[in-house]
Amino acid sequence: MINPHHLTTFLELCKTRHFTKTANNLNMTQPGVSQHIKALEVELNVSLLLRRGKKVELSPAGENLLIYTKKYFDAEISLRNSLVEDTPDAGEINISCSGSMAILIYPKLLSLQEKHPSLKINLEAAPNQRSIHMLKQGESDIGLISSIVDDPELAIKELGSEQLCIAVPKGYSSNWNALLRLGYINHPNGAHYATQIFELNYPNQFTGFKDFPISGYINQINQILMPVAKGLGFTVLPESTVDHYSHQNLIEKGLIDKPCQETIYMITKKYKPLPKRYNQLIKLLEKLWSQ
Repeated sequence: MINPHHLTTFLELCKTRHFTKTANNLNMTQPGVSQHIKALEVELNVSLLLRRGKKVELSPAGENLLIYTKKYFDAEISLRNSLVEDTPDAGEINISCSGSMAILIYPKLLSLQEKHPSLKINLEAAPNQRSIHMLKQGESDIGLISSIVDDPELAIKELGSEQLCIAVPKGYSSNWNALLRLGYINHPNGAHYATQIFELNYPNQFTGFKDFPISGYINQINQILMPVAKGLGFTVLPESTVDHYSHQNLIEKGLIDKPCQETIYMITKKYKPLPKRYNQLIKLLEKLWSQ
């Protein structure tokens, strides 16, 4: 294992690029600084420095060690921060959800952060499978998804539901033949959304999403309705996403016989208790989808 004291000396030398200044800053002697650097070079079997007079530059190996050293000390800081007292209004919150859910919940997350500035909220917009993957890999602590998942590692809780709707260009019909002519504007959750609404409302015509004509694909939630507004296709999205679109005069909700409700689930690691700071977030999410 690389001696952390030697790494501390190396990092300070990288900042000052001067042996004497490094020694003064660390309350060491100049020979002591040289010994630490020499010990690193012997242990790693590389030359770390390029000396040009009194100036010090890093060799390619030195540049690589600097990257490692910064990550090493950043990891220690992160560890120490994670071991502090568990409080309800400070620390990181990591959550993932679909882009449409992000549009709905992000303003409320910002209000929560304004109320508790010591919270750091990280939100990643991701389709269902990506949210599940992130949770299992430890990249998030809460995932919001719209399909049931059977996984022994995960706990799942139903939060509520939201209505899906067909978004068509202004004045266009939403009968099956008209939709076929328009074609579908696909997106990360596009197949999942469309299948639900098509199976419910067009059971005799719909033979599977793979058979439906696609007019385009976009993975940016705030741009999915742009091609719809230009008459280039239609799409299926949660109603809240359609209602938030800024150009309501260019789109409309297609008429369907049977309303289609999408169930929203919260997933967490089954055997990993969440810190207290997540309690407020969970209450916020429960209230949002119970309304």
